[in-house]
Amino acid sequence: MTELAVMAAVLVPLFLLIPIVAKYGHINQMAQQAARNAAWEASVSKDYALPNQREAERKALDRNFAAADARIRSNLGAVPTSGEFGDQMLNTFSNRKLLERDNLQLRRLSQTGSPGRMDDALNLLPRVGRFPPNSRGYVTANVKLNIRDLQLSDGSRARYLEPLDNLNLVLDRKQTLLVDAWNASGPRSGSRSVVKTIRPLAPSSNLQGLDKVLDMFKPLEFLPVIGAISRLEPGTVEPDIVPSDKLAEYPVRGRR
Repeated sequence: MTELAVMAAVLVPLFLLIPIVAKYGHINQMAQQAARNAAWEASVSKDYALPNQREAERKALDRNFAAADARIRSNLGAVPTSGEFGDQMLNTFSNRKLLERDNLQLRRLSQTGSPGRMDDALNLLPRVGRFPPNSRGYVTANVKLNIRDLQLSDGSRARYLEPLDNLNLVLDRKQTLLVDAWNASGPRSGSRSVVKTIRPLAPSSNLQGLDKVLDMFKPLEFLPVIGAISRLEPGTVEPDIVPSDKLAEYPVRGRR
């Protein structure tokens, strides 16, 4: 009987804690993903402005800690900031939650210059228009999760698991990116578009508008040389877009 009592005292807590360790790993993965998503969201914020930290926290709650079959919405709407998550992996053996909505905090969201020496060296050189595009592309997001202690179904401490019932665990996960979101498929009218970024690097872009003068040769385009000149578009900056966006209307050469 003594051996049985000792085995029960050792094995029962062990069997209860093995699933909890897996749940801690699950929470750790979710926290890292929330930090990663917050950093990428900040990297594409409008006009390099720092996103609203409260809004970024709501996105983390709605997207990273939602049910697996929940739809990802562009318009968040009302996102509860307190109460339980629907994820059953956040439950303990006593059906108490390891994590609730108010246990998540987005502690830091920043955009700074590169910490490397190369950035300091480049600052000594004259900038050519908007190139390089972003001097504040070192984006950092920090997510903090306060994991709840193990409790019995009535909310009291699970003392038979002592000292593992009162760990006061805090997960602090950080994601840092050195990026810039300018791309060929971005909006042409924005200050971060590829066209406006690379235009200063193409001296021929200063000839933009000269094609209106060449339009006067249109009536003579049946002539071999004059026709080729009339179809020139000096100063045009047109980046290659691969793959092409099927939803956007891009200018077609030769049409007015």
